[in-house]
Amino acid sequence: MSGHAREEWLADERRGRIRELLALQGKVRAQHLVQLFGVSEDTIRRDLTDMAEQGLLRRVHGGALPLTAASVGGSWQERVGRDAAEKQALVAAVLRELRGGERIFLDSGTTNALLARQLPRALPFTVVTTSPEAALALCDHERCDVIVPGGRLHRRTASFCGAEAVRMVEAMYADVCLLGVCAVSADGGLTCEEFDEMAVKQAMLRRAERRLALVSTGKLGARLPWQVADVGVITRLFTTADETEPALQAIGRLGVPVSCVEMG
Repeated sequence: MSGHAREEWLADERRGRIRELLALQGKVRAQHLVQLFGVSEDTIRRDLTDMAEQGLLRRVHGGALPLTAASVGGSWQERVGRDAAEKQALVAAVLRELRGGERIFLDSGTTNALLARQLPRALPFTVVTTSPEAALALCDHERCDVIVPGGRLHRRTASFCGAEAVRMVEAMYADVCLLGVCAVSADGGLTCEEFDEMAVKQAMLRRAERRLALVSTGKLGARLPWQVADVGVITRLFTTADETEPALQAIGRLGVPVSCVEMG
């Protein structure tokens, strides 16, 4: 067997083992794979990138996740358990950006509902949210004033929307908007699945000084029917995607600051 053939066999063996680890653990970390196989970081990066291109896994910053169903769109019930590890990593990163005393526009979405449950109880905040789940999660936060702008409950997305919600948001100002991102791409911008949600998201973006977007890997490069805004309105985009992801690089070339978050 030639050295080249042996090298090919070792690559196949590594990649087979990576798939086994993904099935067993639900994720793999690049540094662990470097130590496990005794190869360079560049070799593992190539393995994971090639496997992602073959549709065998989903590349994230610092490692990989199993390939799952599409991460874009769907009802609240369909989305709530999706990409749980990614959502937790994003929430942990964004919580470090928040300061006590701030007024926060907290958009709807399962990631933002998770953030509401973890908002530090020792710090004061004012949270304006269109998410009934987030509002309920903040009931035990005694130092947080919670404002729900009202309007009509959109059951599919578990969010308040409509003219009343838009009017109330536009009458306020926030230090930061935590946008519930449904899909984002360099050419399509920030897009959402439901027309009724679009106007509320647009109002929140207009009335906030800082605009942070929390984006799991499956939402990058995707496009949904309704455009909320160009991607350039975002102050900073947080994602678990690897920095080599083409859709992320395209967004970065537009001048959008990006933070790649490593999963724990």
